[in-house]
Amino acid sequence: MSDSAWRNIFYVLCVAFLGLFGYFVLNGKDGQVITLIASFVCLLASRFNDVVKFKFSGSGLEGEMREVLQEARATVSQLHLIAEELSKNILWSMQAHGRMGGTSPESQHEMRNKVIATLEALGVAKERIAHVVAVEYPYIDFDYAHYVTRPLNMKVQDEDRIKWSEFFSSKKRKGIGFEPKPEELEKFLESVNLLDAETTERLEDYKYFLKHRKHRRPNEWDKRFERD
Repeated sequence: MSDSAWRNIFYVLCVAFLGLFGYFVLNGKDGQVITLIASFVCLLASRFNDVVKFKFSGSGLEGEMREVLQEARATVSQLHLIAEELSKNILWSMQAHGRMGGTSPESQHEMRNKVIATLEALGVAKERIAHVVAVEYPYIDFDYAHYVTRPLNMKVQDEDRIKWSEFFSSKKRKGIGFEPKPEELEKFLESVNLLDAETTERLEDYKYFLKHRKHRRPNEWDKRFERD
């Protein structure tokens, strides 16, 4: 079998093991470390012929060593790219699927921490990890808008019900990305006399997350499904 064929086989095995790793992480099953190591070994194996090609002459050895180091860097970069894409899919799946009564906040924290820890262990740069985690932000932004207004629907006065329906019309609020921003939401809630102390605090939480990509009151955020 040709070198290119073996290389492709090991590439496929690498992706397969990474996919299995993602499945284990999402379902909290054992074998996460083993599958990650197996994926890395397959990626290295795909470059094995490049590693063993040495010419034992002065200039030849130096040239081959330089080539091998370049190949090794390329291999690690490929592993990082695969790990980043897989991690994005894990976090996206966690946020996008089963949004009503789905994964608990505790399980989400645990899963996110595992993903970040794995990327750090692989040596992925902090800015790249931040780029991976950012895949969650559109969903959390949407949830924050809902978090602000969730307890208010039953408080709307009859004369303001039409305004409420128009503001949250499905033609205007089509889903992720179409949620009202804090300033727009604040202005509307003030117009229908629903801007009480707790709602103001929630609006501040929403603004803080958009600006800092951190939760201003993480304990309150985690309890958002326990009340209202």
